[in-house]
Amino acid sequence: ATPDTTGLDFAFVKVTEGTGYVNPKWAAQRDWARRHGLVWGAYHYPHMANSPQAEADFFLRQVAWQPGDVIVLDWEGYDAANQGVSKARQVQYRDQWLAYVKAKMPGHRVGIYANTDYWLHVDTTGNCGDFLWIATAGAPAGQPGIKAPWIFHQYSTAGGVDRDYCHLPSRAALRAWALSKETTVSLTKADVGTLFRTDDVLSSPDGAKDPAGNAFWTAE
Repeated sequence: ATPDTTGLDFAFVKVTEGTGYVNPKWAAQRDWARRHGLVWGAYHYPHMANSPQAEADFFLRQVAWQPGDVIVLDWEGYDAANQGVSKARQVQYRDQWLAYVKAKMPGHRVGIYANTDYWLHVDTTGNCGDFLWIATAGAPAGQPGIKAPWIFHQYSTAGGVDRDYCHLPSRAALRAWALSKETTVSLTKADVGTLFRTDDVLSSPDGAKDPAGNAFWTAE
């Protein structure tokens, strides 16, 4: 079947699961999306008792990656392969998978898909890589009800079809984002103190040294 792409700007396709399953239709699904000008992303569904590096390698070698391809970890584990894996291990798997894939694919956006249950009750670090694709059940499009920044919102699965929203204003803006190599990094106050120091050679307007009142941060 060839799905109708009218009104769509992007499509995500499952490529792999664990270390043994490859979606036999993924290439045709990707080609159909590209033929119709959509921004395309690939996702991997994990078996989180496995090595995240081994699963990432299995996933990455399936695709001849092109600039602008978006990479996603489908981070959820309600199935038999993941139900016996501790939540702490699931968080560890996610963080290690994201770091490993980003290191191997620095020119691509690498992020996660998660529903609100996982994001609010399993996550402990707030790590979503370059972006968060959040899923809710029945929330209005663009209103997932979370505080964390997100870029994609799965707002419905009615009729067995996933429906997703992107808050960027246009397909062109989404494509520019996908092609960008910039990575957003969130720093705590402690991180800033570790990575930077205050340059105390600057002076306040009255001529006295006053780094607290006239701080200039430089990299350590």
